[in-house]
Amino acid sequence: MLVFAALLYLFNCVVGVVAQVGGVGFGRWHHALYALVFVAAVAALLVNFHPGLCVTVAALAMFPRARPRTVWHPLLAVLGLLGHVVTLVTLLSPA
Repeated sequence: MLVFAALLYLFNCVVGVVAQVGGVGFGRWHHALYALVFVAAVAALLVNFHPGLCVTVAALAMFPRARPRTVWHPLLAVLGLLGHVVTLVTLLSPA
C-alpha cells in the first residue's frame, strides 16, 4: 500500500506540472485523482504509521485551501512528496 500511495501521489504531481506548464486544465479528473491520492495516503498511514505519512496527509488536507497558480499549491505538493520519500527511505531501507 505504501509504494502504491507514493506512486499515485507522484503521478498526481506530474499531472499538476503538466497542467501548470502546458496550460491544460484537467478539471474533474484532477479532483477525482486528488480524492484517490488522499484515500491512498490515509490507507498507507493506517497500515504503516510513520511521521512522514502524517506530513503527507496534512499537506493533502490543506490542498483545498491552496488555490492553483499560487505559491502554496506547489509548496504543499513538494511537502507531501517529501513525506512519502522520507517514509519510503526509512521503512524500505535495510537496517
